[in-house]
Amino acid sequence: MRPRIVYLLAVGLLLLAALAVAGNQTPVRPGPYLHPKVKAKEIKIQKVVALPPIVSMTKQGVKGSEGMSKEEDEASVGFASRVSADLTSSGLSVEAPFTEEALKGNDELKYALADVQKKYDELAPKLYRKPKDVRKARFSLGDMVAVLNSKGTADALVIVRSQGVKMTKGKGMLTGGLIGLATTKNPTFTTYVVIVDAKNGDVLYLDEFLTSGIPKDKVFDKSFKKFVAPK
Repeated sequence: MRPRIVYLLAVGLLLLAALAVAGNQTPVRPGPYLHPKVKAKEIKIQKVVALPPIVSMTKQGVKGSEGMSKEEDEASVGFASRVSADLTSSGLSVEAPFTEEALKGNDELKYALADVQKKYDELAPKLYRKPKDVRKARFSLGDMVAVLNSKGTADALVIVRSQGVKMTKGKGMLTGGLIGLATTKNPTFTTYVVIVDAKNGDVLYLDEFLTSGIPKDKVFDKSFKKFVAPK
């Protein structure tokens, strides 16, 4: 077989592999990670309160990176809807009380939510670095989270963080040739879904996914369909 034909076949196979990754959900690390009491069914999760997802997006070009604030807002709404839908399909009762309208007239609730989100972001680097320690019950946000369980009926809070990257065609070609170019059609997101005890803040569940496209896209719908919450 001629060298040029071999080369083209190799490029074709690599391109197909890249497209497969871009179009399907791929756990970044083996998960999910469950608190030992969840795994042992000592803690049952039936009702959850979903916190607003925090999504960041950047466009990477040959000359550098820039923010994508409009796309961030759109993606945040989409992630909130998608995660809530998956939680519901897993058999959980989901409440999402922290709407923009609800927070606008309630400074106490707004500040309480901001404090919990900040506390999580402070813990996140350790959590992501050693996810297996969730299985050893080593992570907690503390009982400060209880203020967000205002009705006292929720078993857990759901926290979502997602970071998206959209490469320009020039950047894609520069970094990965034809394979890199193939991955520039849709932004890719690294997403963490975390569930914490609504009373004491213990981290009960962690999973991490690589997804493609923003939530309104069909490719995203395919890539996020396998998320299953613990019960």
